[in-house]
Amino acid sequence: MAALIELQHVSKVYEGGEQVRALDDVSLTIDDGEFVAVIGQSGSGKSTLMNILGCLDVPTKGRYLLGGRDMSRVSSAVGAAVRSRQIGFIFQGFHLIPSLTAEENVELPLIYRGMGREERRRRTAESLRRVGLSERVRHRPSELSGGQQQRVAIARALAASPPLILADEPTGNLDSVSGAEIMQMLHELNREGHTVVLITHDNAIADAAARRIVIRDGRVV
Repeated sequence: MAALIELQHVSKVYEGGEQVRALDDVSLTIDDGEFVAVIGQSGSGKSTLMNILGCLDVPTKGRYLLGGRDMSRVSSAVGAAVRSRQIGFIFQGFHLIPSLTAEENVELPLIYRGMGREERRRRTAESLRRVGLSERVRHRPSELSGGQQQRVAIARALAASPPLILADEPTGNLDSVSGAEIMQMLHELNREGHTVVLITHDNAIADAAARRIVIRDGRVV
């Protein structure tokens, strides 16, 4: 398989009262179509790693290649454009807008992307159907269970058909049954060809991935 993600000697240093090295000379490759878990405890550097993989931050040193394109020093505008087309995010806290319906939450990123109304409505409806929420499209987040809110977040990530899905502790706020359903969905997306990178501190969740990358004190161990 071709590499979708390549980190080459990536370090991330935060300057403040004292220097904090969140990532320290990290090199790794994730192939197109893989299901990988990045596991580490709080403060290990896994969230910083996710921010770099998601083009939300850039390395202090080293190179990050996404699909062969060097994202290490791109502008914020270029990073935003790449995120909207190539990366789907699923967060522990759902990050849904409370005043919008499920349908509107899924459609909003497609509006920002400049997609035509007919196409974005089609994609929104199809994404919500795939996660089993066709009957809940007019409901706001407060009218949905935690598992249903995470399904909306997955539908939002899916609507743009991104090659890469970054899931940051996606089951962290869910009961065991809802969490298992979300993991099953991630496996289905992987089987359909999406590359899935799962960020977690939970060994049981990481065991569901085909490969795990363990990070400790900013280093891959």
